[in-house]
Parts: sequence; C-alpha cells; structure tokens
Amino acid sequence: MKKKLFACVLAVVLACLSICSPIYAGSSSRTISNDSLSATLTANGWVQTLFDLDNSGEFQVSAVYKSTNSEFANPEWIKVSWDFRAYGIKASVKYKCVTVSAEGMGSDAGSGGYWINSNGARTAWYRGRVNAYGLCFGIGMTTTATCFKAGVIMSTSVR
Repeated sequence: MKKKLFACVLAVVLACLSICSPIYAGSSSRTISNDSLSATLTANGWVQTLFDLDNSGEFQVSAVYKSTNSEFANPEWIKVSWDFRAYGIKASVKYKCVTVSAEGMGSDAGSGGYWINSNGARTAWYRGRVNAYGLCFGIGMTTTATCFKAGVIMSTSVR
C-alpha cells in the first residue's frame, strides 16, 4: 500500500514538474537607507533553485554600501551572510565553505555562512555551491547585509 501511494505521489509530482514552466534561478534585492550617514545598504541574493545532476547548485550574495557624504564614504566593516532552506520530502541542504581570500574571511555555519570585509571596502560578496539531499524540489536562501560606520549599524535581509 505504501509503495502504491509513493508511486502515485511521485507520478503527480513529475507530471506537475513537466507541465509547469521551470524556474532555474531566483534572485532578490532589498535596500535600506540611513539619513544620519546619507547612506544606503543593499542585500542581493541569487540562487539556482533547480539543481544540476550532481544535486548541487550555484549561489551568489552581496552587500553594497553607498554614501553621498564623503565623511561616511567607507564603512568600518561590511558583512554578507546567507542561510539556505530546502523544499521537498525529507529534503535538506548542505553548504561547505571552499573559497579563501586575503581580503576577508568566511565561515561554514551549518546550512549557511558569511563573508566580512574590514578593509574599508564598500562591498562584500561571495559565490559558491550548495548541495541538496533527499527528495528536494527546490531551494531558497535568505541573504543579510550588515555594516558599521560612525557608531551606526545598518542591516537588511532579503529572501
């Protein structure tokens, strides 16, 4: 009985996937502003929502700081962080940090990570791959941009 039910559910899912127009990637962006710094902070996130045959997909995230006041032109530090979520039946995601750079540092934190620049840069960005396990129909990501300047912390997130 369980095998028939599973086969029926699987057939319906495959039929839906073949009928629906596929979305291979998702992206989003969100900007906040701070009047005292004459600045904006933008969080950008892009993730491959349908994975390659090896159950992995690419993602890219960035945090972008801009100020029209030259006194506040560069933040003391800027950070971009990301967290994944899987959609499906007993689905999960796993991310491993593999890139190293002299300008910042990254960290593997479960199903996400971060990249921080404290060298006066106005951006922090990262590109990598994430793996899916189980019967995963898609993946989502939350991107958070955070920066610090003149005693003020700015932060915004996007899904």
